[in-house]
Amino acid sequence: MIPRSIGFQLTAWYAAVLALTLATAGIGLRLAMGDSIHETVDKDLRAQVVALRAALPTSGDRLTPAALEAASAASLGLPWRIADASGTWIFQSPEARGWGSAPLPAPGREDFRNVKRGRRTSRVLTAAWSGGIVQVGVATDEFAEMLQASTWIALLASPLLLILASAGGYWMSRRALAPVGDIVRATGEIEARNLAERLPVRGSGDEFDQLAATLNAMLARLESAFAAMRQFTADASHELRTPVSVIRTTAEVTRRRPRTREEYESALDRIQGASERSSELIEQLMLLARADAAAELPSRSPVALPDIAAAAEAEAQVLAQAAGIRLHSDCASPLTALGDAPALRRLLLILLDNAVKYSPPGGQVWMRLERLDDHGSPAARFEVRDQGCGIAPEHLPHVFERFYRAAADRSRDAGGAGLGLAIAQAIARQHRGDLTIESRLGQGSTVRLVLPISSHRP
Repeated sequence: MIPRSIGFQLTAWYAAVLALTLATAGIGLRLAMGDSIHETVDKDLRAQVVALRAALPTSGDRLTPAALEAASAASLGLPWRIADASGTWIFQSPEARGWGSAPLPAPGREDFRNVKRGRRTSRVLTAAWSGGIVQVGVATDEFAEMLQASTWIALLASPLLLILASAGGYWMSRRALAPVGDIVRATGEIEARNLAERLPVRGSGDEFDQLAATLNAMLARLESAFAAMRQFTADASHELRTPVSVIRTTAEVTRRRPRTREEYESALDRIQGASERSSELIEQLMLLARADAAAELPSRSPVALPDIAAAAEAEAQVLAQAAGIRLHSDCASPLTALGDAPALRRLLLILLDNAVKYSPPGGQVWMRLERLDDHGSPAARFEVRDQGCGIAPEHLPHVFERFYRAAADRSRDAGGAGLGLAIAQAIARQHRGDLTIESRLGQGSTVRLVLPISSHRP
């Protein structure tokens, strides 16, 4: 089975590329050396032809022994021969006798060819001479042997070089990928119980340090999420424990002895009230769970924001009148958003309910809808302002957290579980909106909801 490690794969690719490079370089070097040898030999042969032409007599002159001796000296010991215009050989050195016949080249032309005589190969140049034909040659066996020897050396050395280079590449890849092994081992040791652990960062600033830093950031987010989940579970258990205890205790006490009709009805009323609070809390938790599962609404439709505001105001007016609060609304701007009408109505009702709940008797609450054109793109902004006790600055960053209460005793008296603003924030995000809050102690709070508007009409 082929190993799947990155180090082995890198080494295999490195070896393949190196082998291809060596083969290409070897073939190119072999061809370049052959061309260089032929070019050098041909250049020397041309020089010898020029020297022989200068030593030989011109056409019509008698070829004397002195002229032949001078030509032999000019040939520098290379085999050569000459023929007259009819092709009859006038003189041939012993080594040139086996070269065969040679046609008369065209004026100004040269003819190079390789002549094999037994096991001996010669490079022969045939050129015109004033008296006929002149040929000069050189044995190329030594050059061929040198070229063949260099080829064999390259063929024998290349595998050894490839093996050594591959071994070095494998060692380098293992060394370079060693931080990956450290990251894998460290990551494998991190569990839900020790999410505070972090991966080692060497400080080199390379890609592995960037990977470790990214994983550490992810671990920090997971640690925060796990902590929030544990806190959420503890808070949910705490909130459900009270109504469940009321139900169980009331039932146990009522069953101890016979009761009158009025006593049974009172006990059932307490059980019903506790059950309703439990059901409401469970429904809120399910809503938040669904919001976490889907960051956006599965379907959207045009929603008239003034109609949503009017519906939420109508429900909040009942709460405001019961608390002695005056509720004012200015939401006549004809703006439309894409979203879910019941969810947006619930969001506004949560904001109005909080404003009424934490305003003193005789106080006032204002809700306003306006268009924003300086928000990057046109948007709608709801603003809910109250005259309540306000929120301390240290509590403001946490008001959208689940089960968080800036004043726990007051929230319990009002019957809240600390989920209202968390639900409002989840609905706002589902609609690609932004929910913010400003508050000052003793001066009240202002909550702003910004939603992208749509040109479609409901």
